[in-house]
Amino acid sequence: MVASQFPTFSSTMRQNTPDVILRAFSIGVARSRFLFSTAVMLLLLSGCALTLNDPATPASRILSAEEENELESFLVRAEEALTKDLLDPSQQSSATYLFRQALSLDPNNAKAERGLEQVVERYVALAMTAARQGDTDRAGDLLASSRLIDPEHMSIGPTSEFINAIDTSQRESVIIRGLSSLALTGAIDRLVRGTGTSCRYRISAANDGRARELYQLLRKAFVRNNVKRRPRATTEISTPERLERICTK
Repeated sequence: MVASQFPTFSSTMRQNTPDVILRAFSIGVARSRFLFSTAVMLLLLSGCALTLNDPATPASRILSAEEENELESFLVRAEEALTKDLLDPSQQSSATYLFRQALSLDPNNAKAERGLEQVVERYVALAMTAARQGDTDRAGDLLASSRLIDPEHMSIGPTSEFINAIDTSQRESVIIRGLSSLALTGAIDRLVRGTGTSCRYRISAANDGRARELYQLLRKAFVRNNVKRRPRATTEISTPERLERICTK
């Protein structure tokens, strides 16, 4: 009877073994989770350190009072140069040169970075103007200058395509000076006949009033020659007065 009241050591171990195993398993899982979390945290911290120390991103530093004044001077002079279209980086008075000097002092300066973007945008605008005037060589040179500053700028590709289209276009022009009204009407009619949808016109006149007058003559020629649309035309103040038809291929 005594033996039946007190279980043997071996039977006790058999009864408690599942609980011991379960507790050991829970401890192992918790430890694994802790080690995994620690490893992830270390990896993230190391990634942050790599980002902060990335040599491709120059670190900003605290500028001295003298450097702050110099930086402000560069920015003011650069913005003034930009308004005057002084863009050539080989000139120390140019906007390009001065914005770059500002960035040499403060590599992350937002005004200087935006200033260089504006220089590129101005080069692109000047290239477009030159192309519209038929000077595709100058347009190409201006666009090449913009590429030296930012070859990935989003405006460069479309502008290059526009210049190429102008460069390969068919042109025909009439010098208006000295023509009688009848001769001028006949000359405009010859330009309008056979006008395709890819054709446009450029009107060069001595003043705005004369440019509008020539545009109205062009519109009347479209009507006379049964062209069922309005003429696409740009105007410029230039002499000698002329009317030019430009058709892209």
